[in-house]
Amino acid sequence: MSDSSVSILTEHQKAQMERLVMLREYRRIITDPYVKSALSFTIEDTQEAIARAASRLRQIGDIQVSQFSEDVSDKLVRQASQRRGLADQIHFVVHGLQHQLLWYERQIKALVGDADTQAIFVALAEQARVRLERWKNLMVELKVPPEK
Repeated sequence: MSDSSVSILTEHQKAQMERLVMLREYRRIITDPYVKSALSFTIEDTQEAIARAASRLRQIGDIQVSQFSEDVSDKLVRQASQRRGLADQIHFVVHGLQHQLLWYERQIKALVGDADTQAIFVALAEQARVRLERWKNLMVELKVPPEK
């Protein structure tokens, strides 16, 4: 266990909590039932990711989860609110999942000295991969055009 594991887990928690706020806001404002359902599943995945990383941080004895809430910015929520139309909002969620998957893959490589945290991120990366595929399928079903 190294300080880098703690900083990676801390970065993860902040990003996921910010993402959770954004996803909940989209679920509140989007009326399409299929997208609302997909958002609900993505919110559940995000909550699970937060819980798993929080559990690992507690094992390490480092940080209490409540400390993160005050550090979370609203940058992602502001970016999400600038998206106009359902297609643009869906693209924003998909881009977020793609970014998240790439981030997990980079961190898995960086965590070679911490097999427990690495295993958590491997599982979360697979979960993100599956969720991303489902969103892409939803885009096809809803005939969401590719981005310009």
